[in-house]
Amino acid sequence: MNATTDSAKWAKWIMVIATLITPFGVYFQSLNDSTISVSVNAILWGTLPEYNVSGSIIYDSYIIIGRGLFYGIFNIWFGFEVIRYFKDHTRKREAIIAGVLSIVYPLALAITSWQWISYSDTFVYIGPIPIQLVIGLLLMKYFGEAQLHEPWSD
Repeated sequence: MNATTDSAKWAKWIMVIATLITPFGVYFQSLNDSTISVSVNAILWGTLPEYNVSGSIIYDSYIIIGRGLFYGIFNIWFGFEVIRYFKDHTRKREAIIAGVLSIVYPLALAITSWQWISYSDTFVYIGPIPIQLVIGLLLMKYFGEAQLHEPWSD
């Protein structure tokens, strides 16, 4: 194996980990006495402050993963597009479009939560956390450059 295939393999695994484990957004949860509670979400984990549905860890885990899959659908798409880019099944432009869409949904939730931020006594960040986007763009830039193919060559 040459160095480019090894680096592409590592880049794929890094992208899988970045998609599943890194947080992608901070969302408004509740407002109590001028204190905002926020929820940090990733695909496989999340926080639910002041929110206990049944006291069951399994039930809460289903809610967290369900929210992660719902809120992170564009992040999953971006992860697939970056991996497809390494396999030469898609273009860089399509992966970048998916990356931009992965930021749009958390940004839209932040804009809709803006009215509650003004009632808070402390500074609270609500919005996207673009860790996966930055990792994916850096991987495509440094490890995903496609090899040039000559036309009509074997």
